[in-house]
Amino acid sequence: MVRPNGKIIIGGQAFNVDAPVVNWHENGWDATSPFCIATKTDPAPKCLSVGGGQYPYGPPPLPYTQRFAVRPSLRSVPKSENGRYPTYDAVKQVVKQFVVHHDGCSSADMCFSVLQNERGLSVHFLLDNDGTIFQTIDLGLMAYHASDWNLYSIGVELCNRGDAFNVPSFYDGGRFGPKRNITPIKINGSTMRAFDYTPAQIDSFQRLCRELLRLLPNLPAEYPQSSPGEPMWDTLKDATIKRESYAGYVGHYHINTQKWDPGPFDFRTFCTKLRGALCFPVFPRLEPRPEDKDKEKPVVPDDSGELKDAAKALYSLNEDKADGGFFPVGPWGVSALWHGGVHIIGKRDGGVFAPYPGRLVAARMGRDSAVGSYNFVLLRHEMTLGAKKVQFYSLYMHLADDTRRDAPPGWMTKGAWKSGAKRGQVTLLDEPIEAGALIGHVGVAGPAELSRSQIHVEFFAEQFIDDPTYWQLVDGTAGGRFCEAPEIVGVIDGNHDGVLERGELSQFFASGGGGQLHQMVTLHVSEWTAEPNWSDALRASKEFKSMKVADIDAMVAEQITPGLWWDAAVATHCRLPKDGVVHHYHPVSFMTWFKNQLIEAATVAAKSGPRLNEKDVRAVPSSITDDLGDVTGASMRSAVDVTEDPCNKNLGLEQMVQGFDAPECK
Repeated sequence: MVRPNGKIIIGGQAFNVDAPVVNWHENGWDATSPFCIATKTDPAPKCLSVGGGQYPYGPPPLPYTQRFAVRPSLRSVPKSENGRYPTYDAVKQVVKQFVVHHDGCSSADMCFSVLQNERGLSVHFLLDNDGTIFQTIDLGLMAYHASDWNLYSIGVELCNRGDAFNVPSFYDGGRFGPKRNITPIKINGSTMRAFDYTPAQIDSFQRLCRELLRLLPNLPAEYPQSSPGEPMWDTLKDATIKRESYAGYVGHYHINTQKWDPGPFDFRTFCTKLRGALCFPVFPRLEPRPEDKDKEKPVVPDDSGELKDAAKALYSLNEDKADGGFFPVGPWGVSALWHGGVHIIGKRDGGVFAPYPGRLVAARMGRDSAVGSYNFVLLRHEMTLGAKKVQFYSLYMHLADDTRRDAPPGWMTKGAWKSGAKRGQVTLLDEPIEAGALIGHVGVAGPAELSRSQIHVEFFAEQFIDDPTYWQLVDGTAGGRFCEAPEIVGVIDGNHDGVLERGELSQFFASGGGGQLHQMVTLHVSEWTAEPNWSDALRASKEFKSMKVADIDAMVAEQITPGLWWDAAVATHCRLPKDGVVHHYHPVSFMTWFKNQLIEAATVAAKSGPRLNEKDVRAVPSSITDDLGDVTGASMRSAVDVTEDPCNKNLGLEQMVQGFDAPECK
């Protein structure tokens, strides 16, 4: 019987998880043991004893007893005994890849026996036929499962015989679990027939990985793509180089041309379920159409025509009202001050949703000012579009105060917010957020004449997300707080006096002029930083020359200072530049661009015809194998794993076999 939940061990710390995990403390499958371990499959393993351990007995004779290694990047962790006992906080910074295998075995018991006793290898998780997950080693240690990719990865062996061409009746009769579907697959140009995974296995793996999103912040639900959104069924080019930068899920065949595991595992469907459906931050229409009234979330449509209509409606919620919060200039509809986002009109207390999966890294609730709410939520996103890695942030300012709401958003009921948030102050967080998750509610903001229900939505990135056919980069760093770019000021400034007034801004956007700016990416200092000094910047501007110094200082104190949050501590935690200089994107344009990349790639893939043809199915080529067929472990253990560590130079043979570290390296 599969247990409902269990404990995962990371850096010596046990975490309760909503997944059916059994760890080595509970069943004895300890991959760090230098000894062979009896199993049902192998009740009396014929291993050779040597020193303080036992050699694995598989061919060829393997002259080592240690079935794991320490991660080189964790050897400097204080008091970790050269990385043997790293802390959870250290481990979660390092692990960024999850390598998925199928084991070719009939059970997890058999798989553990093959790894531990026969071949001297290891893997962090084994997932059995019934969905039970066995953890055999701390995630802070480097298991031997993926060759050079062991450095930053964890691994799982999904129990699956794999080859359904030669043994199509393997799961008939129920001896090795329920009968499985058989499906054709094409990996690295070879079309094969494979057993699929059981619903119980997929469900358990989903539950495990949902917990890992929480526990391992640098392991996103991403997968290798041949084009935006389309899964790759081939080995990554320069896989050895990519191991240093890639973050997400990979199959064994993605990193080794001689492997075909995990066969038919559907990375796109699996990761999409973990990430959630892409959503707009708010519903595009104040008064929803009849067909939209029962929708719980403003899901981004898959149809390009519907996407265009929804984007037009969102632009309208900002620009047609023509009273402020424009992009890329005109906060509250006044002056050429840079404005990194847009104000979107919404129903008071209406839901605000995460557009993409990511990490909720900072928030503030309970901060009001003379111009309304300064509550906010900041999300960090890391997404993949084909070969392009897209890293960016999204900010939601002027949210309603949810601290007094009976049913606040889920992120406010757990973690650092629940234990340490202080009203009106910025709280640093690190909570996983699914796309479409409720993150807040529409608040009220704006000077007296502009006060209404609205939110400020802002998308920004430290690096420019290059797409020369779409984005136009404008470098505004020279102007400080104010935009001096002629391609922006020149089209808005109707009387050409070099000053942007409220009437000019209103006329420009109300007449549809905003479309000229939608695809601009503006590089400038964020409005949420204290430096450059706000009062000094306004005093030096001709747009505020008619105001007295005291009035400028009072305005800054009343309308600007309460909203500031970007300081050195926040920047360090959130991985932001301390000077606040970032690239700003119109959020509606960004969401439209991103979704169109997926739509266009899907259209091309569909037009290319069926990817698989049953008549092309052949036996698994002799040049590739799965993990059971790799009798030497060549695709699992590598020179990177066993390279001589200078810490071991003074050790004798017996100590080396036992895996001891030299005293001077502790």
